[in-house]
Amino acid sequence: MQSWLILAASIVCNAAGNLLIRRFAAGDAAFGLRGYLSPWFALGLAAFGMGVLLYGQALRHIPIVLAYPIQVGACVLIIAIFAVGMFGEKLGLTDLLGIALILSGIGLLGRMAA
Repeated sequence: MQSWLILAASIVCNAAGNLLIRRFAAGDAAFGLRGYLSPWFALGLAAFGMGVLLYGQALRHIPIVLAYPIQVGACVLIIAIFAVGMFGEKLGLTDLLGIALILSGIGLLGRMAA
C-alpha cells in the first residue's frame, strides 16, 4: 500500500513539474540562458527531480509494466484538467475521448494489480 502512495506522490510531482514549466513558458521571462533562472523553471525542475526519486522508490514493489502506464495516464488527466483551468487551454471531443480511453486502460491495469 505504501508503494502506491509513493507512486501517487510521484504522479503529483510529475504533473506539478509539467505545469510549472508551462507557467515558465507562458511568462515574460527573457529566453536564453538567463531566462532559465526563473523561479517557475527552477520549481518545475525540482518537482520533476522529486518525482523521479519517488518513482524509483515505488518501483521497488510495483512492476514497471504497471507503474509506468498508470503514472503517464494519471499525469495526462491531471495536466489536462489544470491546463484548462490555469492556462485556458481547450479540450475538444477527441481529447476527451482520448482521456477516457486512458482512464479505461488505467482501470484495467488496476484490476491486474488487485
